[in-house]
Amino acid sequence: MTALDRAELRRRLGAAWDVEPGKPGGGKERFVAAMEAVLADAEALGDPEMLFKVRVDYGYALRSKNWKAHSREVMGEALGVLRAALLMWHAEPHRYSPAHVTAMWTQLYNVLDWYVRMDVEPADRVHRLIDELERYCPPTRRWSRYALDDTRMDLEARRGNVAEVERLWGRLHVQGMPEEHFVPDGHAGAHALMWTRLERYDLAVTALAPVVAGHIPVSEGNAYETGLLMPYLHTGRFDEAVAAHQRTYALPGLTYEDVAAQLEFCARTGNEERGMDVLHRNLGRIGLDGRYAVHMWTAAAAALLCRRVCALGLDREWFWPCDCDDPDCDYLPLITYAKLGEQLRWTAVNLARDIGEKDGSTHLPERIEALIRAEPVVDRLELPAPVSPPAQDAAPPPAAHLDLTDAGGLRRELDRARMIEKNRVRIGRTQRVVQNAIVGGVPDVLVDARFALLDDLLSERLELWRRDLFSTLEELFRLHGERPELFGAERTAALWRAVPVALGRVLARTGPHLRQIRDLLDRLEPRCRPGTDDLHHIRWYRAEAAARSGDADALRAAQAEFRALPHAERYAGREHTLRSVRWWLDLGCDEEAFAAMAPLLDAGDERADLLLPALLRAGRADEALRVHERTYRTASGAAGVGAHLLFCAETGALEHGRDILLRTLDLFHIRDDEDFEFDLLRTYAGAVRVCERLVAAGRDETWTWPADECCDPEDGWSFARMGASCRDYLGVFAHRWEEVLGTTFHTRTARALADTAP
Repeated sequence: MTALDRAELRRRLGAAWDVEPGKPGGGKERFVAAMEAVLADAEALGDPEMLFKVRVDYGYALRSKNWKAHSREVMGEALGVLRAALLMWHAEPHRYSPAHVTAMWTQLYNVLDWYVRMDVEPADRVHRLIDELERYCPPTRRWSRYALDDTRMDLEARRGNVAEVERLWGRLHVQGMPEEHFVPDGHAGAHALMWTRLERYDLAVTALAPVVAGHIPVSEGNAYETGLLMPYLHTGRFDEAVAAHQRTYALPGLTYEDVAAQLEFCARTGNEERGMDVLHRNLGRIGLDGRYAVHMWTAAAAALLCRRVCALGLDREWFWPCDCDDPDCDYLPLITYAKLGEQLRWTAVNLARDIGEKDGSTHLPERIEALIRAEPVVDRLELPAPVSPPAQDAAPPPAAHLDLTDAGGLRRELDRARMIEKNRVRIGRTQRVVQNAIVGGVPDVLVDARFALLDDLLSERLELWRRDLFSTLEELFRLHGERPELFGAERTAALWRAVPVALGRVLARTGPHLRQIRDLLDRLEPRCRPGTDDLHHIRWYRAEAAARSGDADALRAAQAEFRALPHAERYAGREHTLRSVRWWLDLGCDEEAFAAMAPLLDAGDERADLLLPALLRAGRADEALRVHERTYRTASGAAGVGAHLLFCAETGALEHGRDILLRTLDLFHIRDDEDFEFDLLRTYAGAVRVCERLVAAGRDETWTWPADECCDPEDGWSFARMGASCRDYLGVFAHRWEEVLGTTFHTRTARALADTAP
């Protein structure tokens, strides 16, 4: 074995660089392993200059290490190695090559940038790291100090501290473009992006002005003009915005930031169909993974586009591609913009809330939610013709992991899929049959497969799959209109039996946009079968849709149309009566609620507790007290519990309110982001008021949240904590309901109830 000396170490280092990814015979794992061996050799040799260089090179090599689920550990290792190099340089600053020292500081900046923009570390922790590095950075390293201040500015921008950002920007801007550590055009673009996210669009334009003017050369593949789309739009430079969009929207290799800008631009200029094209061209860059902060903004912009698509009635099923090579992959190929938007929405919101909690700031979650709910800047901005056929219009390819497209093969595959026990896997395999039946032009198999999906999705255990149920129902009715001969009476009856189930689910919890629900009702009403309850179902749920829209006159008209149907009295049973009572109460129409409840009141029904807040508003306090005393111990369900809590908060019956809260904690345990039912809006408002009144009265206490099927018991709960949690959740889920209903009517009411003084 060759003796280890400086020359041999240099040779081994060169050999390691020869297997860098992208070189012949190179690869990530091989490169990192070679560098690890060289680092061990350098530490054993102890030659300071070579050890310093190898440490810097090894920090670079760590970029090639397997990052999946381990980025924090990798960056921690890189920081440790670079910190050791920094201490060496600080002890003997004139010993090491200036180029290697600059490379060290560049990599230290990259670590800081990672902690700010990617795998986020708490702001205070990053500030301490910046301060530590600055202590080792002499004034002579002008651009290294610039890089540290630049990171401080980005960090304060993340926290929404605009005043501090402006102060640092002023200090940095007068120094000109840095000569080290940054790629000039990328650096200008990063500043423009920062100002855009802080809604300082004039400064965003200023940041990129040197690139636009040609004073800074543009790197290959840098679609820098995407950084000007929203600044141009908000400053009224519409023609320039359109030109920048047209030149860049179809470019390959767009970054997450580029895609976010294009999607937001399309969603806020009335060009949702162009936005769908951008989305389909960049499905791998819409932030669905949600691992890093950079994903968050793109996911929010994509969620905004999906919301706009659904609100305009443009949603349809389409097929999500899968490029993995796992034959047991359980991906779900069928997707809608409603379902994708929901996933992206919670990905962005939850990550923003997590970062905001780390930073001790509400700025980021507020900005992300504002982006998702953003309205158009202009109603319609005309765009030139597309540069190529829209990606969303392309014919679907065969499903991944299924090569069959013939009728016989697909029927056998469908039979195999139906034998699978696990719901997700069975549904996914059935969806592949749907996709390939469309590709292969086999309509009879397509109908069979879609009915198989319908059977699965109607199960009560799959209530969370309500968006899939709704879209399956839509597609089956569309097929029924195109090929009625494939259905027959029995299948048509099964289809109509699914209507009230699907509509009941998507109106009780968030799902498709209310516009989509109304559109389906409009399409189905002319197709109702004579002599059946079809029309009753349609008009009943049209009334509920009117109630959800916050339009009392529309509800009155819908109920009048429903009552005009023959045999409408079949819907006068207890369940339907209570449902209609809740509609009127939600709209603040107390007299109509009393009238609707009258038959049950006459019968002494205990669900008169729904009327408790309305009885108080009507001045019937004694009657309300009797109803409350008779029913509060057995109150259950979101609507009933909410009515009792609001009564307790209004009348000061805090001991009863305390007992109700502790008995119904399961209502306040949201197991899934999309499991917050509509009736919980008022329940959470009532909980906020009772908890806050208990605390104000000096009656707070600590207790343990009991265990359930998904969580262990949790100590440390109090009414102060529960009140704050319910207020927080009310805000988050109220926004979600606003997005799917297209109105703030109900959420304004719920917030007002939570904020009402005793």
